[in-house]
Amino acid sequence: MKSRTEAVIIGTMNLGEADKIITFFSLDRGRLRGVARNARKSFRRFGAGLELFTHCRLHLFEREHQDLLRIESAEILTQRFSITEDLERAAAGAMMLELVRELAPEGERNPNAFLVVNHILNLLDAGEDPLFLLRIFQIRFLSLLGYQPKLDACMSCGCAPDRKMIFHGLKGGVLCSSCLVSSGSEDPTLSAGAIGFYYQALRMDLDKILRLKPSAEILRELDKAFASHTVHILGKQLKSACFLSTVCS
Repeated sequence: MKSRTEAVIIGTMNLGEADKIITFFSLDRGRLRGVARNARKSFRRFGAGLELFTHCRLHLFEREHQDLLRIESAEILTQRFSITEDLERAAAGAMMLELVRELAPEGERNPNAFLVVNHILNLLDAGEDPLFLLRIFQIRFLSLLGYQPKLDACMSCGCAPDRKMIFHGLKGGVLCSSCLVSSGSEDPTLSAGAIGFYYQALRMDLDKILRLKPSAEILRELDKAFASHTVHILGKQLKSACFLSTVCS
């Protein structure tokens, strides 16, 4: 059966002497994988349409009981070479793509998540602040996949976050200092300003998101909290997080 889908390329791997396995996140079918036969030799069929970050329309062929689709050709809708031309943008973009690969369920349609991925990659390609965009991406994408942390009140006593709160990755939310039972490790804290920014970023129209101007300290707080949150969701650290910390140190 032939079909086509609008997609963002989120992973590539060489197969044999000429083929590629492509992982893509599509508007109507979520995360999928396919084989592009002779992709490393056939410029006419694929061109640069299978490069990471590319927004494209893929023409597919599929059969029942096959794990991988066959990618017949690719039409480029938006090429994003600028992301890979700058180390900080490339590192932030790599972390976004790894989050999609790791968290998006295979074959599960989520058009709102696709629109967030595509929109934020456009802003990243346009040269907007990579670290700011990465935080926005984490806030919006994780929420749309059902991993939104609870930051609007202490998860134990329900008090409002009008003071420094402790982010507890295992519980996926914040605790006040009175309710926290120390684990012996240093848990990240979130100020009222960081929590307020989180909910602004979650609700604001993406076309207006650049109006937000968080301080560097707020971004650092969210960075530590989301690092803890992601580790507890996945059970491991993202590989791209090490690259990002090296580039931005």
